[in-house]
Amino acid sequence: MSILSGIRVLDLSHYIAGPFCSQILADHGADVIKIERPEGEVGRTSAPMDDDISLYFASENRNKRGIAIDLKSEKGKEIFTRLVKTADVLVTNYGANVPEKLGFDYDAISAVNPRISMVHITGFGQTGPYKNYGAYDGVIQSMSGLAELTGHPDGPPTYVGFFIADHIAGMQAALGTMFALFHRERTGHGRFVDISMLDGLVSLLGFSVAEAKLHGITSQRWGKTDRFELSKSFPTTDGYVFISSYLLASEKQWKDLTELIGKNEWGQSESPLYTKEGRFKRRETIEEAISQWTSEQTKLEAFQHLQQRGIASSPVNKLDEVFNDPQIKHREMIQTLKMGDKGGVPVPGAAIKIQDNPIAEFTPPPNLGEHSAEILTELGFTDQEIEDFQTNKIIRVEKDTLAVHRN
Repeated sequence: MSILSGIRVLDLSHYIAGPFCSQILADHGADVIKIERPEGEVGRTSAPMDDDISLYFASENRNKRGIAIDLKSEKGKEIFTRLVKTADVLVTNYGANVPEKLGFDYDAISAVNPRISMVHITGFGQTGPYKNYGAYDGVIQSMSGLAELTGHPDGPPTYVGFFIADHIAGMQAALGTMFALFHRERTGHGRFVDISMLDGLVSLLGFSVAEAKLHGITSQRWGKTDRFELSKSFPTTDGYVFISSYLLASEKQWKDLTELIGKNEWGQSESPLYTKEGRFKRRETIEEAISQWTSEQTKLEAFQHLQQRGIASSPVNKLDEVFNDPQIKHREMIQTLKMGDKGGVPVPGAAIKIQDNPIAEFTPPPNLGEHSAEILTELGFTDQEIEDFQTNKIIRVEKDTLAVHRN
C-alpha cells in the first residue's frame, strides 16, 4: 500500500506549481482529482506543444483522475460541495482573490468539511503589499535575488534554465500538505497553508543573507566556479568537467590529482604547492595545468579518472546526456508516459523514494472530464442526473480536444 492511499486531494490548479505539488502526492498514492473548467485549464493547451499535446500538462499531471465542472453554476457548486465533503486537501495556485470569488476559499470549504486542509500557492503569498500582484517564474527569480546572483561577474543577470521558482513552490506546497495532514491526525482539524513563490526562493539564500547584511557582499556571481571559488569547470574535448575542492584536497587526493595531470613533483612534501595555503597562492598555475590535462580527455573520461581517485567531479551534461546517464537511468528519473496514438512522452521521474513504498505506476494525465461520470457516481449522483449535467453543460465527460488518449 502506498503511503498516501486513502487521502483524497482536489486539484484546482494550473500551469506548474500547483499541478507539481499534487503530482508529488499522486505519485505516493493519493487519489488526486483534477478539477477543470468544461473548456479545460489554461495549461492544458499552452506551449510548449508537441503536435496537439501540451508538454506542460503532460509533465505535471500524471497519476490523477479528471473531472470537468462549471463551478459558476448552481449545480456545479453542488457537485463541488460533495467533493469537498469527501476530500482531505484542496490545492490551488489561482490568484489570491480567485478562491473567494468562486466560493472555495478556506472558510467556505472548512465550513463544509472541518477536516479538510487548503494549500494555496501564489507569487507573493496571502499577505503583504504585493499579495495581489501577478507573478511568473522569471519575476520571482528576479525579485528573490537569484537572477542577480547567477551568471558571470562581468555579465548581466542570468536566469536558471528551467522553472525553478514554480517547482520549488510546488515541492514546498507538498511539504506543507504533509504538515497539515499531520496536524489533522493530532487535532481532527485541517489547516490553511500559505505558499509564496517568492518566499520559496528567498528561503534558499542561506548565508548569502548574512554576508550581504553584515558585510555588504551583494555582488556574488561566480561564473564557472562555485560559491567559494574552490571548485570549477574545466574544458574537455567535448565540453566541460566540473572538479570540486581541488585546492582543499586531502594529502592523498592532492597526490592523486598531481599524478593524473602529470605534475608528480607538486605532490611531494617539499613542493610549495603541497600545502593548501601554497595551492591558494598559486591557483592560476594549478588551474592551467588541470586545464591542459582535461583538454586531452572527454568529459566522461576525466570524470571517471577523477572519481576513481576519490576526487569529486562530474561531467557538465547537456539534457540528452542527462537522459542517458547510467545513474539517472538506474534511479528511474526519466519516465515515459504512454499517450495512446501519440506514443510516449518523456517526463521526469519521482525524486522521493521511500523504502517498501513503491512509487505509483505512472498513468498519463487525464483527458478533459475523463473521470467525470466515474467520480460523480462515487459521490452518489444517479445516471440520469449525470446525463442531465452533461446535457446542461454543467460537466464535460467526453475525451478532450488534445487527443491525449489512454490505452
